[in-house]
Amino acid sequence: MSNRKGLKVLLSTSLIIPAAAVVNVSDTEAASVIQIESAVQKAISTSQILRRACSIEWSGDGVTRPYTEYNAAKKAYSEAIKLVNTLSSSKKQTYLAKLDESQLQIKRAAYYIDAITAGKKIEAKKHFLQGQLDQGVLSNETVKAYHELSFEIKKQAALLDRVYGVTTREAIRANFKESAEALRDELSYSVTVKMALTQVSSSLAKGQNDVVLKEAKKILMFLEVTPQETYKKQLRTEWDALKGKIPESIKDAEYKELYLLNEQLRELRELVKPGVSDAKVPVLYDSVSTLSEDIKNPASKQMFTDAIKNEMKQLQMPIEDLKLLLTTKAAAAGIPPELVKAIAITENGAFQQFTERGEAFKSPDNGYGIMQVTPLDEHDDRYNWEKAKYDIGINIETGIQILLEKWSYAGSRIPVVNDGDKEVLENWYFAIMAYNGLSKFNDPNFSEDPYQLKVFNNISKWAQVNAEVINKDDIEISYNPSTGQAIFSSKMNYKTDKQTPSTQLFKKGDSIIISGAATFRDKPSTAGTGTSLAKGTRITIMDGPIEDNNKYNLFSWYKVSVNGKTGYVASVGLK
Repeated sequence: MSNRKGLKVLLSTSLIIPAAAVVNVSDTEAASVIQIESAVQKAISTSQILRRACSIEWSGDGVTRPYTEYNAAKKAYSEAIKLVNTLSSSKKQTYLAKLDESQLQIKRAAYYIDAITAGKKIEAKKHFLQGQLDQGVLSNETVKAYHELSFEIKKQAALLDRVYGVTTREAIRANFKESAEALRDELSYSVTVKMALTQVSSSLAKGQNDVVLKEAKKILMFLEVTPQETYKKQLRTEWDALKGKIPESIKDAEYKELYLLNEQLRELRELVKPGVSDAKVPVLYDSVSTLSEDIKNPASKQMFTDAIKNEMKQLQMPIEDLKLLLTTKAAAAGIPPELVKAIAITENGAFQQFTERGEAFKSPDNGYGIMQVTPLDEHDDRYNWEKAKYDIGINIETGIQILLEKWSYAGSRIPVVNDGDKEVLENWYFAIMAYNGLSKFNDPNFSEDPYQLKVFNNISKWAQVNAEVINKDDIEISYNPSTGQAIFSSKMNYKTDKQTPSTQLFKKGDSIIISGAATFRDKPSTAGTGTSLAKGTRITIMDGPIEDNNKYNLFSWYKVSVNGKTGYVASVGLK
């Protein structure tokens, strides 16, 4: 009777209880089973909440420790396991199996919390080191803080690696370990040099020449490849004060080669600037390249090779900076910028001012740099040709001055086109011809591809402005029989049907009513989102010109206001 009565009570609870828990259950046990089932379900649900709080894919952030969820899950598990343990061993296995997952989630959460705690310890050391660095001096206290951070990273690494889930584990590493390692690694060279300087100073006083030589070589190995310019300057000052005290008698061949490599790399670094080289640079480049190749340690050799490459990279200006230089210098001279940029790309399609050795790029006919400026002979002192070779800004200015000189020939040595307005593209036809040379090579009646037509084609193709080219049948040229120079005396005035003004000479505050369609973009790039502007729209220039990083885009961008809205319009739309 007792078993049947117990069964009746169980059925009235509406709970689904495993068959193993139903057999031989008394009235007292039945009540306990209801309690147990409820406690087990609570433990499972709280552990699932905890699981989500410890996962980047759910609500975890890899920074916050979910103590509330963790403590709730631990408490629920503890209460459930206590009740389950009141059952006989044969009756509690089903519940224990259910609680295994809760126990696992609690264990994983503990690892998660420990990892964040470990990460915050690393973070504290990193912040302390950063505070030292913010003072702008690499001191012994900075070195101590550096080593404390390195030790903490190593000490806490195991706790970070125990986190369950690759994505979550990587997020915690990124939040704490990786940023700390990046700071540590960035400082490794400068700290090594600072420690070596301290050691050399101490060992010199003690007469420990073997230590002095070893540490001095370490300084020479890392000083010039230290990435932080502020610390490099400080460390150089300390080294300059110390190096003269090292006895000549202990300096071996390796020391002398490293010393020379450092001195020459330093000189190279002082000479090389964005767009600026020097006649000494190619020689220095060859020397430091050879010296670095002689370094026996592969890692050290690679450091110097990379340092040399990074210095030489500075010579190549970013395309947007180079185009802006061309645009602003042309505008300052009153010349249409699209014309000067088209000459540059016609003369030098790679926009190359220097070779990889830092030499001025030279064409077969002795033209130098981006504008291919060419001295008439070795006695030509009209311009500073050396500066034009080794400074891209001066090269552009020299090219512009030569172009203006050719422009000034109008009415005497070359014809005037239309009214001679400098802002009109068509009016530059003969000045562009003269820039390359007044010879049969640029006579459209003798040459299929004369220089001035190449320039106008590049203006049309890349600046997207279609200027009219003078019909070759209208051009009258004769030639000096002894020099081969073109003579235009039979016709000194030409007219074109079109007169196309520059689209790149606008200034802040200019107001324009566009004569065709234009695109109004959210950024100065063809990749920007755009909306169409109708013919007749009024545009006010707010800023510019602005250049993008495509060397073939010889148009410029302007920041503009249209009906109270701000955006960007390409110069090709400002017609």
